Amino acid sequence: MKAKIAITAFSALTAAQAPSRAPIEGYWKNPIGSAIIAITPCANALCGKVVWASERGRREASKGAPNVVGTTVLTGLQATNDQWTGTLFIPDDDIHVSAKLQLISERQLKLTGCAFAGLFCRSQIWTRTDEPTPGADPTAQTHATSRSSR
Repeated sequence: MKAKIAITAFSALTAAQAPSRAPIEGYWKNPIGSAIIAITPCANALCGKVVWASERGRREASKGAPNVVGTTVLTGLQATNDQWTGTLFIPDDDIHVSAKLQLISERQLKLTGCAFAGLFCRSQIWTRTDEPTPGADPTAQTHATSRSSR
């Protein structure tokens, strides 16, 4: 009887556990450090939203997204084998292209965006970050120092 109760309790606990996270979920910083994107579940896929952008990142993205922070740049990401495919919005150029994401390591993600049916592709390596904003933005400190010394 005790064994039956233990099995039932274990089954209930196992069924109640949250589904496992996709390995690409989390915060990712672009190669030049001008943006941090949060990849999270959305509907039945994964999406990526800009959660932080440097002054340079905001300026460069203003063509396609006047307020880039909060902009969804990755949509419809679906896992196939060891990669995720979906759509990438490039605010700097105000275009949507096909996207392929592939984990290189636990802390590195290769993002490839392709336009014109795959005739033109460009890749970047994004780095996982533990926070939605950088610890210390040297640009912000420089500006604050130069303002206070006037």
